[in-house]
Amino acid sequence: MTISLYRRYRPAAFEEVAGQTVAVDVIKKAVLSGRVGHAYLFSGPRGCGKTTMARLLAKALNCENLQNGFEPCGRCPSCLSITAGESLDVIEIDGASNNSVDEIRELKTHVSLSPFASKWKVYIIDEVHMLSISAFNALLKTLEEPPAFVAFILATTEPFKVPATIRSRCRHIPFRRITVKDITARLTQVAETEGAPFEESALREIARQADGALRDALSMMEQALSLGDGSLTMQAVDRLLGGGGLSDLERWVASAGEDSAAPFLIMEEMFLKGASTQRVVEGLFLLFRNLWAWRKWGDKIIDSLSISESEADFLKSEGPGWTAPMLSEMMLFCSRLIPQVRSGLRSDVLTGVLAAKIQELRAPSPAEEKPSRPRKAAAPAAPEAPKTERPAMPAMRPSREDRTAPGEAKPAAPAALGPENWPGFEEMLFSRDLLLYSLLAGTEIAMEERIVTVIFPEDPPYSYELASIERNAYSLAARVSEYFGEDAEVVIEAGSKKKKCASNGGRGEAPPAEAHAVPMFSPPEDDGEADKRDEGPGGTQPAASGAACDEGIPFQNLVDEVLRWGGGEVVMIRRDGASEDLPDDPLGVDE
Repeated sequence: MTISLYRRYRPAAFEEVAGQTVAVDVIKKAVLSGRVGHAYLFSGPRGCGKTTMARLLAKALNCENLQNGFEPCGRCPSCLSITAGESLDVIEIDGASNNSVDEIRELKTHVSLSPFASKWKVYIIDEVHMLSISAFNALLKTLEEPPAFVAFILATTEPFKVPATIRSRCRHIPFRRITVKDITARLTQVAETEGAPFEESALREIARQADGALRDALSMMEQALSLGDGSLTMQAVDRLLGGGGLSDLERWVASAGEDSAAPFLIMEEMFLKGASTQRVVEGLFLLFRNLWAWRKWGDKIIDSLSISESEADFLKSEGPGWTAPMLSEMMLFCSRLIPQVRSGLRSDVLTGVLAAKIQELRAPSPAEEKPSRPRKAAAPAAPEAPKTERPAMPAMRPSREDRTAPGEAKPAAPAALGPENWPGFEEMLFSRDLLLYSLLAGTEIAMEERIVTVIFPEDPPYSYELASIERNAYSLAARVSEYFGEDAEVVIEAGSKKKKCASNGGRGEAPPAEAHAVPMFSPPEDDGEADKRDEGPGGTQPAASGAACDEGIPFQNLVDEVLRWGGGEVVMIRRDGASEDLPDDPLGVDE
């Protein structure tokens, strides 16, 4: 049976450890000065050298002929037995399968026994975070005060799961992901030692896909050598990865903007070859990140990206076709997809959304067309930044001090009543009246002269019934008048049902002044100004009833946010346990 490459080329000396300069220096200086701790905690991602470093430290502690004061010779009986895994004084324990308190109690019974043939007895506990709480508690005292000839080396990929009482008794040495450059250098060395022909691009792609784990990179390299009949080629690596490599992703990005189905077909091809959805989305994010960085700062950023010459050429050729906001939007889009693909998002769904998104960004903006009537209203979601110019929004509601007196002209001219200005009205509703904004979802809008007709679906009738309530009809008409002008009228329909909404509540004449005391819901403004109430029909501030107006509302911002989403009014505040009864007419409306 052939020994795997990652076992055959496991580092036998500290200088052979790749990409862990800090950790190696800490261990070497501790050995050189004779100040080795009784317990170490090695933490870091998989395949980064934690167990290898633990074995090297065990060798250095027991080596009979240290080189340079810290490097194990690799030839003495102690080094040879540790390398072969036959040393009785270096005990490796798998914390995942020996995680009960009984195993730890058995370990404690043997700790005090002297080493058989070495100077130190070393316990290496891998995946230590898998130990049970009882096992950790049983290990505490021994870990804190072991015999003078005993050293513990704990290794874990999840140090936050190790109890603080254990971590505080250890010297914690974090390991980091190995860079693509370091992995590529190590793979090149292995390929040359093996005498296998290789392509530099194939090595870089393996290093990139290994995600900082040198062990994974050596395993993939071994499989690619088998597929390539002893040669390491890019074709063999693509077959191994099943599509979704850097070349495929670059081809997909370059195809965007063409008036063809290329982005869709290329993505489908990748998945048919077996590409992983997670690998594709994460690879696209990194590719768009590199494009964004180059677009933002130019050639001076290339060295910091750790990319090959061919990748740099791609950035220079493809980057000018993108703007920084477009690339930023694609990065954000991919980052939102990553949790979904990890949860099992289907590849055909991913193909559709990615192809649609990139074509939407890269396609030339069509000339703005006047929408036909009736037009479907927008769904109740936060409006994205418009890609084309839109009419200027009318002035937002003024503060208490700047309110216009009754009968005065408003400071900003109303927008023209037309389908092209309806999106601006929806944005105003979204920021100022979420209740009405949500109510208009799923409706159709028709405009004729100065009349806006809102057509609700007949089944179910809930939306129409809610809109036809006097309060909501009044609010809708007031908002339309505010945005499009005082003479704009609103009619709501649902099948044969029809109702005219007027800013006076639909009664055909202005309501008496006393009726203005009925509070009308209005969400708080975005700028956080103190005034949270809407204006009455004549531009005056309606009077709030009860204690809400006299003393203010506790937790004002929280209450306002609840009202913004759900509607309603505060009609009474009860303070200090006072038991006030509601007035006969809590809203203060005359009969």
